[in-house]
Amino acid sequence: MPIWSEHHCSRRWQAGRLFRQDRLILSNMIRATFAGWRDRAIAALMLLAALAAIHAWFADRPWRIAAWAAVAVGMSAGIGAGRLVGARLAFQAFDGLLAADALHPPTRGRYVAAWLSIGLALLVVVFLIARPSLLVASVPAYLVGALVAGLTDGVRLPKRIAGTVRPGWTLRAWSRRPIAGMAAAIVLLILLLPARTLGMNALMAMIGVGTLLFALALTTVDDAIVRFMTIAGHGSRRILVHHAKGMMAFLVIAVPGCWAWSGPVAGGVVFAIGTAVMLLMTLRILA
Repeated sequence: MPIWSEHHCSRRWQAGRLFRQDRLILSNMIRATFAGWRDRAIAALMLLAALAAIHAWFADRPWRIAAWAAVAVGMSAGIGAGRLVGARLAFQAFDGLLAADALHPPTRGRYVAAWLSIGLALLVVVFLIARPSLLVASVPAYLVGALVAGLTDGVRLPKRIAGTVRPGWTLRAWSRRPIAGMAAAIVLLILLLPARTLGMNALMAMIGVGTLLFALALTTVDDAIVRFMTIAGHGSRRILVHHAKGMMAFLVIAVPGCWAWSGPVAGGVVFAIGTAVMLLMTLRILA
C-alpha cells in the first residue's frame, strides 16, 4: 500500500477513534442513568408524552406561526449542538486521552460533522413526528445555528481598562449571574407589549420561543468550571446553584410577569420551559 494511502487511512481511523470514544462514554452514561427497567420505562413514557405534546402544539397552529417556531427551535438546537461539540472537542484537545487526534484539523472537522449530523438526524425525526412540512424551516435553521456557534464560540469581552475586566471573563460567565436573568426577563416582558395585538396563539408562540432562547442562553455549562469545583470539594448542589443563578432570577421575574400580563397559561408556559431547560442543564452537569 502506498505511503499516502496508509497515512490517509490512519487519519480516518483516528477520527473514528475519537468519535467512538465519546460515543462509548455517552452510551455508558445513559446506561448508568437509566440502569433499572423502571427508569427506562419512565424515560420512554416521558419521551412519548413530550413528542405527543410537540405534535399537538405544532399541528394546531397556523403554518406561518409554526414555521417561525420551527426556525427558533432549529436555530436553538444548532447553536446548542455546536457549542456542546465545541466544548467537548476543546476538552479532548487539552485534557483528553486522544489530544493528538483532537488537535489535527481534518480529524476535528470529521468529528464535528459526525456529531452535528446526529443532532440533525434527531431534529428531523422530531419534526417528522410533529409536522413534516416544517422541515423546510427547521433544517436550514439548524445548519445556520451550528455555523453561528462555530463562529462565535469562545468570544470574549474586550478589555477596556486594565484591572476592570478580569482575564477570562466571558459572556458565558456573565450569563450565569442573576442580573443577566433579570435583564432577560425584562426584555421578554417588553417584547410582549406589541405582541398582544397578534392574537392568543401568536402570543403563546412568542412567549414560548422567547423563553426557550433566553433559557438556553442562561443555562450554559462550562465543563472547566464543573471540573474545578468538583476537584475543590464542592458538591453537586453547589455546582448546580452556581450555574442556575441567572435562570432562577429569570423565572422569578418572568413567570409572575407573564402571568399578570397575559394570564396563567403564559406563566405556566414560561415555568414549564424554564424547568425543562434547567433539568437538561442538571443532566449535563451530572454527566
